[in-house]
Amino acid sequence: MYFLIYSSYARIEFNQADLKVLLIQSREKNKQSGVSGMLLFLNGKFIQFLEGEEKEIKSLYAKISQDKRHTSVVLLKEGTTDQRLFTNWSMAFSSVTPEELANEEGLEKINSPFALQVFTKLSSNFQEVV
Repeated sequence: MYFLIYSSYARIEFNQADLKVLLIQSREKNKQSGVSGMLLFLNGKFIQFLEGEEKEIKSLYAKISQDKRHTSVVLLKEGTTDQRLFTNWSMAFSSVTPEELANEEGLEKINSPFALQVFTKLSSNFQEVV
């Protein structure tokens, strides 16, 4: 299973309604493409974990990189795993507060090589909560 983690900044301000529309669109497209993952949103910054067939993920990342709603798109990590982290989620979502970031060990290092470990931890925590 191929995965990719990237970060970007929103060019426009996203309110809850905007995020809901984005999630509905993303979930439908991801479901059709066999893509799963998780999107984190904090103070205008997106951090996303995508997993699926390598061709699909790379194609999706290329589209995201060209999407005018994003700026400063940075590939944090890519690779392969034995299994999906977000099996039941075409796109899990969390709008994270700075306080919640402080409570997640390693989450403040999301731009570092620890990104995969952070999403692995979040995947197990997220599925327990939901």
